[in-house]
Amino acid sequence: MDKIYKRRGGDSVLNDPYLIHADYDDPNICSECGAVYHNKHWEFSDEFSHSVKLAGNYADKKCPACRKIEDNYPMGLVFISGNFILGHKKSILNTVKAEEKRAMQKNPLERIMDIEKEAEDRYIVKTTTDALAHRIGKILHKSFKGELNYKFSDDQKLLRAFWSREN
Repeated sequence: MDKIYKRRGGDSVLNDPYLIHADYDDPNICSECGAVYHNKHWEFSDEFSHSVKLAGNYADKKCPACRKIEDNYPMGLVFISGNFILGHKKSILNTVKAEEKRAMQKNPLERIMDIEKEAEDRYIVKTTTDALAHRIGKILHKSFKGELNYKFSDDQKLLRAFWSREN
């Protein structure tokens, strides 16, 4: 991975069970999303992927993000709430998805797993990394103001971001 995100209690990489024991051959092309593992990091590269496939000498294990999605193992939860959502749902969700897109350009392991609608004014965004959940909370606060709080689980494996705004 290009970046290691620090948090209270240590590295998020060291707290990620999908990365601690990761044993990927180089090169590896994720059989699910097509992300390429090369030189100890993941990236989306159609050009490199194409050349590796032509050579025919690559592994095809699923990347950590696809495994987390398959196992429904989020490492970040963003709780979005408040009656402000009622009139701005589309803008809020577009902002969340745009932040995922930006994050994936730097690190393809940072993904939104799911966006669950709990009520008209409440959503939960599940992410594959705590860093993405943190950035989603931060961009919501920067874009729409409101209140933002973070809470790590006791074992440091899950970040909960709480963003809310009332009219």
